[in-house]
Amino acid sequence: RLLSHLAAKSVSSYVIFELRCFVSFLIWGLLFLFPSGTVEKLLATFDTALTAAYSQLVPVESLGHGNSASYPSSNTADWATTLTNLLDLLEVLTAARFKLSSTSVCFTSSRLSLVQASALLRIVDSHVHYFVKKQVLLLLKRILLQKAGEDMGFGEASSLTHGDDHMTSDILTLADDVLQAVHTDWLQCVPVESAAIFFGGTGQSCGGSSDAFDHVMLRAVSLVVLKSLEYKIQSAEMMFALLLFLRQRGVQLKQGSHSCCWVSLVFGEQDDDMMEAAKALLLLYLHHRVSSDLEADAVCVVGGNPHCHFLFLLRNISFDHSILLDFLISTETCFLEYFVRYLKHLRDDWEGFRMVSPCLQPSLCLPSGSATALASTPPLRLVDYGSSEESETEDGDLPSGLTQDRLHSDSVVHTHNSHSFDRTVMCLTELRVVVTRLQRRSLFPYNATSLLKLLTQIEAKRCCSQC
Repeated sequence: RLLSHLAAKSVSSYVIFELRCFVSFLIWGLLFLFPSGTVEKLLATFDTALTAAYSQLVPVESLGHGNSASYPSSNTADWATTLTNLLDLLEVLTAARFKLSSTSVCFTSSRLSLVQASALLRIVDSHVHYFVKKQVLLLLKRILLQKAGEDMGFGEASSLTHGDDHMTSDILTLADDVLQAVHTDWLQCVPVESAAIFFGGTGQSCGGSSDAFDHVMLRAVSLVVLKSLEYKIQSAEMMFALLLFLRQRGVQLKQGSHSCCWVSLVFGEQDDDMMEAAKALLLLYLHHRVSSDLEADAVCVVGGNPHCHFLFLLRNISFDHSILLDFLISTETCFLEYFVRYLKHLRDDWEGFRMVSPCLQPSLCLPSGSATALASTPPLRLVDYGSSEESETEDGDLPSGLTQDRLHSDSVVHTHNSHSFDRTVMCLTELRVVVTRLQRRSLFPYNATSLLKLLTQIEAKRCCSQC
């Protein structure tokens, strides 16, 4: 039976892969092989029909909390398949708009997932299959991240403000619909089922731990809310609603743990989503810090302190600078943008960072067992960036006094009592040394002069604080 199951899974995976390749090839051919204007003519032909189909297949009347929408035959597989196909079509239309980014493809049908997102949100509060609700939230997440159609061969999306006069306003409309739904307790209607843990994916986990719940769904909901908050620059009240939702759906913090560790708990398994969440929270914090003079303690209450988020990120990677380097070089996440913004904030709010660092004890911040694991297991370096000809000169590139600090840090790097402040600065210093060496040999993929300047300024801050 096990071999039969493996064979069936392998064949089905192969068929799905072939279908995805075929669809990607068709989309690529439609975009790049057909004469210019073919896509525009095709969309113009079906625009009215697609718009009418959308209004027929999704709930169009506003529903309050607890009043779920009803569909004909909503519990049948056929209806779920119909909605799934509709969502796929909406993503293709949105991705075509993002990719082509011109007013000539800004038809009503290509704007539906943005300007009528409230109807999609009501699908989540309706009597349809769980996987359909999950697909809705994943679609909204990809749209807000400007990654619609990323898995369909469309490539990177164009800038929101390039060529399409309606794009910015449509994105803001989508964000506004999300926040209005959150304000009316829509989050309380969002289901999060237990994750499948058996071999075939049909069993449900139990036990009530955060690992037992569908983290893909949790990440999708969290990013939809966070990106909407980022676009609309809303107050911290929405963050309370999101944190309440996460706690009710199984994200349990340890007794006495720091509120800001929710980012690591929810996004720890997905680097790209975690960077997007950290960037959104940083931008929200910077805006409200200027406009309302927020105190660090007040921000930590809603889990929004960027210093805490960065410290938790470093702890998750055991303060390994080579992993930060991997993030910097990779194009799969927005880490570079986030990192530069955070370093500027760290430079300008050095005292805030010094105050936060001693307050975050590993035993209170990491999931159960993580602190012990980090203390006993050395970090795995993804790439040996110190294997170049100049590796032996690395210590010579360190500022005066930091070489001995690094030797001391190496001896205590996995102890619970080592100071987060010193380890963070040491990690950033080692990162600066490696990036400098790579750039000197023209091995870094882009000009890192501005990044190196920021890292040097951080080191100078640390040296000044020791005087």
